Amino acid sequence: MKISKSTLKGTLCVIGAGMCWGTTGTIQAFTPEGASSLSIGAARVAVAGIILFIYMLIKKRGGLLRGEWSVKGVLLAAAGLAAYQLTFFSAVRLTGVAVGTMVAIGSAPPVAGIFGRVLFGERLPWRWYAATVLAVAGCVMLVLGGNRGALSVSALGVFLAFGAALSYALEGVGLRLIKRDPYDVIAVVSAVSGLMALPWLLAGDIGWMLEPRGAACMGLLTFLSTIIPYTLFTIGIQNIALGTVYTLSLSEPLTAWFLSAVLLGERLSWIGSLGVGILFCGILLLACNKNQG
Repeated sequence: MKISKSTLKGTLCVIGAGMCWGTTGTIQAFTPEGASSLSIGAARVAVAGIILFIYMLIKKRGGLLRGEWSVKGVLLAAAGLAAYQLTFFSAVRLTGVAVGTMVAIGSAPPVAGIFGRVLFGERLPWRWYAATVLAVAGCVMLVLGGNRGALSVSALGVFLAFGAALSYALEGVGLRLIKRDPYDVIAVVSAVSGLMALPWLLAGDIGWMLEPRGAACMGLLTFLSTIIPYTLFTIGIQNIALGTVYTLSLSEPLTAWFLSAVLLGERLSWIGSLGVGILFCGILLLACNKNQG
Protein backbone atom coordinates (compact mmCIF):
# COMPACT_ATOMS: atom_id res chain seq x y z
CA MET A 1 0.00 0.00 0.00
CA LYS A 2 1.52 3.29 -1.14
CA ILE A 3 0.58 6.53 0.61
CA SER A 4 1.25 9.86 -1.12
CA LYS A 5 3.75 12.25 0.43
CA SER A 6 1.11 14.94 1.02
CA THR A 7 -1.21 12.45 2.74
CA LEU A 8 1.60 11.13 4.93
CA LYS A 9 2.70 14.67 5.76
CA GLY A 10 -0.84 15.72 6.68
CA THR A 11 -1.46 12.59 8.74
CA LEU A 12 1.74 12.90 10.76
CA CYS A 13 1.19 16.63 11.32
CA VAL A 14 -2.35 16.14 12.65
CA ILE A 15 -1.36 13.26 14.93
CA GLY A 16 1.55 15.40 16.14
CA ALA A 17 -0.81 18.32 16.77
CA GLY A 18 -3.11 16.10 18.83
CA MET A 19 -0.16 14.84 20.85
CA CYS A 20 0.93 18.41 21.62
CA TRP A 21 -2.61 19.37 22.64
CA GLY A 22 -2.63 16.34 24.89
CA THR A 23 0.01 18.00 27.09
CA THR A 24 -2.37 20.83 28.05
CA GLY A 25 -4.04 19.07 30.99
CA THR A 26 -0.74 17.92 32.48
CA ILE A 27 0.79 21.40 32.19
CA GLN A 28 -2.37 22.89 33.68
CA ALA A 29 -2.00 20.58 36.69
CA PHE A 30 1.28 22.31 37.54
CA THR A 31 -0.05 25.89 37.33
CA PRO A 32 -0.29 27.88 40.59
CA GLU A 33 -3.51 28.09 42.59
CA GLY A 34 -5.85 30.74 41.26
CA ALA A 35 -5.23 29.84 37.62
CA SER A 36 -8.73 29.04 36.39
CA SER A 37 -9.28 26.88 33.31
CA LEU A 38 -10.96 29.79 31.53
CA SER A 39 -8.07 32.18 32.21
CA ILE A 40 -5.59 29.53 31.05
CA GLY A 41 -7.51 28.99 27.81
CA ALA A 42 -7.74 32.71 27.10
CA ALA A 43 -4.11 33.33 28.09
CA ARG A 44 -2.57 30.71 25.85
CA VAL A 45 -4.48 31.96 22.81
CA ALA A 46 -3.82 35.65 23.48
CA VAL A 47 -0.12 35.29 24.32
CA ALA A 48 0.58 32.80 21.51
CA GLY A 49 -1.24 35.00 19.00
CA ILE A 50 0.72 38.12 19.88
CA ILE A 51 4.11 36.36 19.92
CA LEU A 52 3.58 34.45 16.68
CA PHE A 53 2.23 37.47 14.80
CA ILE A 54 5.14 39.72 15.83
CA TYR A 55 7.67 37.00 14.95
CA MET A 56 6.21 36.37 11.49
CA LEU A 57 5.83 40.12 10.86
CA ILE A 58 9.55 40.61 11.53
CA LYS A 59 10.52 37.50 9.56
CA LYS A 60 8.48 38.58 6.54
CA ARG A 61 9.77 42.16 6.88
CA GLY A 62 6.31 43.63 6.86
CA GLY A 63 5.10 41.46 3.99
CA LEU A 64 2.95 39.14 6.09
CA LEU A 65 -0.31 40.90 5.28
CA ARG A 66 0.42 41.51 1.61
CA GLY A 67 -1.33 39.57 -1.10
CA GLU A 68 -4.76 38.01 -1.11
CA TRP A 69 -6.30 36.90 2.16
CA SER A 70 -9.67 35.26 2.74
CA VAL A 71 -11.17 37.60 5.33
CA LYS A 72 -14.06 35.17 5.83
CA GLY A 73 -11.63 32.32 6.44
CA VAL A 74 -9.52 34.31 8.90
CA LEU A 75 -12.52 35.53 10.91
CA LEU A 76 -14.14 32.09 10.93
CA ALA A 77 -10.96 30.31 12.05
CA ALA A 78 -10.12 32.97 14.65
CA ALA A 79 -13.65 33.05 16.05
CA GLY A 80 -13.71 29.24 16.19
CA LEU A 81 -10.40 29.14 18.07
CA ALA A 82 -11.44 31.82 20.57
CA ALA A 83 -14.98 30.49 21.03
CA TYR A 84 -13.66 26.99 21.72
CA GLN A 85 -11.74 28.25 24.76
CA LEU A 86 -14.82 29.94 26.22
CA THR A 87 -17.37 27.21 25.47
CA PHE A 88 -15.23 24.19 26.37
CA PHE A 89 -13.94 25.44 29.70
CA SER A 90 -17.38 26.81 30.63
CA ALA A 91 -18.92 23.43 29.74
CA VAL A 92 -16.42 21.59 31.91
CA ARG A 93 -17.16 23.92 34.81
CA LEU A 94 -20.92 23.34 34.49
CA THR A 95 -21.17 19.64 33.67
CA GLY A 96 -17.80 18.21 34.70
CA VAL A 97 -14.68 17.06 32.88
CA ALA A 98 -16.06 13.67 31.84
CA VAL A 99 -19.29 14.79 30.18
CA GLY A 100 -17.82 18.03 28.82
CA THR A 101 -14.89 16.23 27.21
CA MET A 102 -17.01 13.39 25.80
CA VAL A 103 -19.44 15.77 24.10
CA ALA A 104 -16.88 18.33 22.90
CA ILE A 105 -14.14 16.03 21.60
CA GLY A 106 -16.45 13.16 20.64
CA SER A 107 -18.77 15.36 18.55
CA ALA A 108 -16.04 17.15 16.61
CA PRO A 109 -15.09 14.40 14.08
CA PRO A 110 -18.67 13.73 12.86
CA VAL A 111 -19.44 17.47 12.68
CA ALA A 112 -16.21 18.14 10.76
CA GLY A 113 -16.95 15.22 8.44
CA ILE A 114 -20.36 16.70 7.63
CA PHE A 115 -18.84 20.14 7.02
CA GLY A 116 -16.20 18.62 4.75
CA ARG A 117 -18.84 16.76 2.76
CA VAL A 118 -21.32 19.67 2.45
CA LEU A 119 -18.90 22.58 2.01
CA PHE A 120 -15.98 21.00 0.17
CA GLY A 121 -17.51 17.92 -1.46
CA GLU A 122 -15.17 15.55 0.37
CA ARG A 123 -15.97 11.84 0.21
CA LEU A 124 -16.57 9.95 3.44
CA PRO A 125 -15.42 6.36 2.75
CA TRP A 126 -16.38 3.39 4.93
CA ARG A 127 -12.96 3.50 6.57
CA TRP A 128 -13.68 7.00 7.92
CA TYR A 129 -17.01 5.88 9.41
CA ALA A 130 -15.45 2.80 11.00
CA ALA A 131 -12.41 4.68 12.32
CA THR A 132 -14.52 7.53 13.67
CA VAL A 133 -16.91 5.18 15.50
CA LEU A 134 -13.97 3.31 17.02
CA ALA A 135 -12.09 6.48 17.96
CA VAL A 136 -15.10 8.25 19.48
CA ALA A 137 -16.19 5.10 21.36
CA GLY A 138 -12.66 4.68 22.67
CA CYS A 139 -12.58 8.33 23.72
CA VAL A 140 -15.86 7.96 25.63
CA MET A 141 -14.60 4.81 27.40
CA LEU A 142 -11.30 6.53 28.19
CA VAL A 143 -13.07 9.47 29.82
CA LEU A 144 -15.55 7.24 31.68
CA GLY A 145 -12.74 4.96 32.80
CA GLY A 146 -10.93 7.86 34.41
CA ASN A 147 -14.01 9.17 36.21
CA ARG A 148 -14.26 7.95 39.82
CA GLY A 149 -17.40 9.78 40.92
CA ALA A 150 -20.98 10.05 39.74
CA LEU A 151 -21.48 11.91 36.48
CA SER A 152 -23.24 15.25 36.72
CA VAL A 153 -25.10 16.35 33.60
CA SER A 154 -26.08 19.97 33.03
CA ALA A 155 -28.23 20.77 30.00
CA LEU A 156 -26.47 24.12 29.54
CA GLY A 157 -23.10 22.44 30.02
CA VAL A 158 -23.85 19.85 27.32
CA PHE A 159 -25.08 22.62 25.01
CA LEU A 160 -21.84 24.57 25.54
CA ALA A 161 -19.77 21.40 25.00
CA PHE A 162 -21.48 20.83 21.66
CA GLY A 163 -20.85 24.51 20.93
CA ALA A 164 -17.17 23.82 21.58
CA ALA A 165 -17.22 20.95 19.05
CA LEU A 166 -18.95 23.20 16.53
CA SER A 167 -16.41 25.99 17.15
CA TYR A 168 -13.52 23.54 16.74
CA ALA A 169 -14.93 22.25 13.45
CA LEU A 170 -15.66 25.76 12.13
CA GLU A 171 -12.06 26.68 12.89
CA GLY A 172 -10.98 23.94 10.49
CA VAL A 173 -13.39 25.19 7.83
CA GLY A 174 -11.90 28.67 8.14
CA LEU A 175 -8.35 27.35 7.89
CA ARG A 176 -9.27 25.36 4.78
CA LEU A 177 -10.58 28.54 3.09
CA ILE A 178 -7.26 30.39 3.49
CA LYS A 179 -4.94 29.53 0.60
CA ARG A 180 -1.69 30.79 2.06
CA ASP A 181 1.51 29.45 3.59
CA PRO A 182 0.47 27.60 6.79
CA TYR A 183 2.91 29.61 8.91
CA ASP A 184 1.41 32.88 7.67
CA VAL A 185 -2.08 31.49 8.22
CA ILE A 186 -1.63 30.48 11.82
CA ALA A 187 0.21 33.74 12.64
CA VAL A 188 -2.67 35.92 11.40
CA VAL A 189 -5.44 33.66 12.73
CA SER A 190 -3.78 33.38 16.15
CA ALA A 191 -3.33 37.16 16.36
CA VAL A 192 -6.99 37.86 15.53
CA SER A 193 -8.12 35.10 17.89
CA GLY A 194 -5.84 36.47 20.60
CA LEU A 195 -7.49 39.88 20.30
CA MET A 196 -10.90 38.22 20.60
CA ALA A 197 -9.81 36.32 23.73
CA LEU A 198 -8.11 39.31 25.36
CA PRO A 199 -11.24 40.65 27.14
CA TRP A 200 -11.79 37.25 28.84
CA LEU A 201 -8.17 37.23 29.95
CA LEU A 202 -8.19 40.77 31.36
CA ALA A 203 -11.53 40.19 33.10
CA GLY A 204 -10.07 37.36 35.17
CA ASP A 205 -7.17 36.98 37.60
CA ILE A 206 -3.86 36.91 35.70
CA GLY A 207 -1.61 37.22 38.74
CA TRP A 208 -0.67 33.54 38.47
CA MET A 209 1.18 34.29 35.22
CA LEU A 210 3.63 36.55 37.09
CA GLU A 211 4.78 33.80 39.46
CA PRO A 212 7.89 31.82 38.36
CA ARG A 213 6.00 28.54 38.10
CA GLY A 214 3.09 30.28 36.39
CA ALA A 215 5.40 31.92 33.85
CA ALA A 216 7.08 28.58 33.11
CA CYS A 217 3.70 26.88 32.61
CA MET A 218 2.56 29.79 30.44
CA GLY A 219 5.65 29.33 28.27
CA LEU A 220 4.87 25.64 27.78
CA LEU A 221 1.19 26.33 27.13
CA THR A 222 2.10 29.02 24.59
CA PHE A 223 4.59 27.03 22.56
CA LEU A 224 4.01 23.32 23.22
CA SER A 225 0.21 23.30 23.41
CA THR A 226 -0.67 26.24 21.13
CA ILE A 227 1.85 27.54 18.57
CA ILE A 228 3.38 24.19 17.57
CA PRO A 229 0.15 22.13 17.39
CA TYR A 230 -1.89 24.78 15.59
CA THR A 231 0.86 25.14 12.99
CA LEU A 232 0.92 21.36 12.49
CA PHE A 233 -2.89 21.28 12.42
CA THR A 234 -2.97 23.95 9.68
CA ILE A 235 -0.48 21.98 7.57
CA GLY A 236 -2.59 18.85 8.05
CA ILE A 237 -5.82 20.57 7.03
CA GLN A 238 -4.21 21.69 3.78
CA ASN A 239 -3.24 18.12 2.88
CA ILE A 240 -6.02 15.73 3.97
CA ALA A 241 -9.83 15.67 4.23
CA LEU A 242 -11.48 17.69 7.00
CA GLY A 243 -13.27 14.72 8.59
CA THR A 244 -10.05 12.72 8.61
CA VAL A 245 -8.18 15.56 10.31
CA TYR A 246 -10.54 15.62 13.28
CA THR A 247 -10.59 11.86 13.76
CA LEU A 248 -6.79 11.70 13.70
CA SER A 249 -6.59 14.58 16.18
CA LEU A 250 -8.11 12.24 18.77
CA SER A 251 -4.49 11.38 19.47
CA GLU A 252 -4.98 14.23 21.99
CA PRO A 253 -6.85 12.25 24.69
CA LEU A 254 -4.52 9.31 24.06
CA THR A 255 -1.51 11.50 24.85
CA ALA A 256 -3.27 13.10 27.80
CA TRP A 257 -3.91 9.65 29.28
CA PHE A 258 -0.27 8.61 28.84
CA LEU A 259 1.13 11.77 30.44
CA SER A 260 -1.32 11.70 33.33
CA ALA A 261 -0.31 8.10 34.06
CA VAL A 262 3.45 8.72 33.82
CA LEU A 263 3.75 12.19 35.36
CA LEU A 264 0.70 12.50 37.61
CA GLY A 265 0.35 8.89 38.73
CA GLU A 266 -3.27 8.60 37.58
CA ARG A 267 -4.59 5.11 36.82
CA LEU A 268 -7.48 3.98 34.63
CA SER A 269 -10.10 1.33 35.27
CA TRP A 270 -10.36 -1.64 32.91
CA ILE A 271 -12.99 0.29 30.91
CA GLY A 272 -10.60 3.18 30.40
CA SER A 273 -7.75 0.84 29.45
CA LEU A 274 -9.96 -0.89 26.89
CA GLY A 275 -10.94 2.54 25.58
CA VAL A 276 -7.27 3.39 25.01
CA GLY A 277 -6.87 0.30 22.84
CA ILE A 278 -10.04 0.98 20.83
CA LEU A 279 -9.11 4.64 20.33
CA PHE A 280 -5.65 3.65 19.14
CA CYS A 281 -7.15 1.14 16.68
CA GLY A 282 -9.45 3.82 15.26
CA ILE A 283 -6.58 6.24 14.69
CA LEU A 284 -4.40 3.48 13.22
CA LEU A 285 -7.18 2.39 10.84
CA LEU A 286 -7.44 5.89 9.43
CA ALA A 287 -3.72 6.67 9.49
CA CYS A 288 -3.03 3.66 7.25
CA ASN A 289 -5.57 4.77 4.64
CA LYS A 290 -3.84 5.75 1.40
CA ASN A 291 -6.85 7.72 0.12
CA GLN A 292 -7.32 10.42 2.73
CA GLY A 293 -6.91 13.52 0.61
